[in-house]
Amino acid sequence: MEDFYLKFSEIGKLIMEKLSSGENQPLIKNIVGIGADGTATHHMDKICEDVIINYVQDTDLPFNIMSEEVGFLDRGYEETLLTDPLDGTFNAENRIPFYSVSMATLIDDFNSLSRGFIMDLANGDSFYAEKGKGSKFNNRTIMVSKVPVRGYISSIGSGDDTLRKKIMELPGRHRYFGCASLEMALLAKGSVDLVAYIGDGSYIRNVDVAAGVMIVREAGGIVSDEHGGEFNMGLDVTVRRNMIAARNREILGELI
Repeated sequence: MEDFYLKFSEIGKLIMEKLSSGENQPLIKNIVGIGADGTATHHMDKICEDVIINYVQDTDLPFNIMSEEVGFLDRGYEETLLTDPLDGTFNAENRIPFYSVSMATLIDDFNSLSRGFIMDLANGDSFYAEKGKGSKFNNRTIMVSKVPVRGYISSIGSGDDTLRKKIMELPGRHRYFGCASLEMALLAKGSVDLVAYIGDGSYIRNVDVAAGVMIVREAGGIVSDEHGGEFNMGLDVTVRRNMIAARNREILGELI
């Protein structure tokens, strides 16, 4: 467990160094292309992705790579590193301190997830989980909250009016921060009760939540689709899904 945590942490620190480099500042908001997921690739996205690809190849980490920007790089391994090199690009570009690098390892879908890593690139905090070994925040074990926090993170688009209404009527504080991986990490360490991405315009991609799903589940939380069933995604970065993550199944039962 420790070995991959250290390697992923090295990647995160290298990305932080690159983003803080003065040479990148003039180009920071430039759009340089269209990524494999069909969305715009910003200069900052490309910087972060290059760090990951170069590190994996230079150290020969035993993974293929599937990234939001470049797509699939087949390196001949069974497992794939599924990554969003910069989750929360808008936040990063506009100096809003809530953006991350997110990496997860899996074979073909979320049922085969083996590791999840998220680093807050604004301050270096990191979250890590390995299948069957729990979740950690800065190398300390974390769990979802056992008592109601009455805090919810939700991105609600158009679609199922009943479900949207139920989520928004949950008593407490509702927030949305624009970085799905760190929002999932907040649930895993007990800061909120629920994280939901529901409806057109708010569907989630695998790169956004793969690591977060692993970390939440290993911290004792539940991740489901909008019907309360198993939440599962494959390696295709163009696919979008509804997702609800909660600290326990009781909260899901109130919604679904």
